Amino acid sequence: MTTESILELAVCIVADRPAAAAARQRAMQAVSQYPGFISWRAVGSCEKADMLADLVEWETLDAAKSAGERVRRDPDFAPYMAAISAVMLMQHFAVEQQI
Repeated sequence: MTTESILELAVCIVADRPAAAAARQRAMQAVSQYPGFISWRAVGSCEKADMLADLVEWETLDAAKSAGERVRRDPDFAPYMAAISAVMLMQHFAVEQQI
C-alpha cells in the first residue's frame, strides 16, 4: 500500500535534551496548525543521549516545503531551533511501500 503523503525526517544533535524536548513540544503545537500537517512523531535515540529525530507527515511536498520556510519565522519554533546544535539529516521522503 502506498500513500500520497510526504514524510519529513530530521535528525538533530542537541546539547541539552530535556530543554530541547520542552522546546520541541511548543514547536509541535505550532506546526500542528500549519496547512497540510498530518502528524509529528518525536523520537529520541536509545544509543546517543544528544540525538533526537522528528518524523513529520505532510499532505504534500509543497506543504512540507512551505512549512520549512514558515518555521524560520515562527516565534513558537525559535526555541527548538536554538536548542539544536547540529542537523545531521533533513530530508523529505515519499512512501513507496507499507505493510
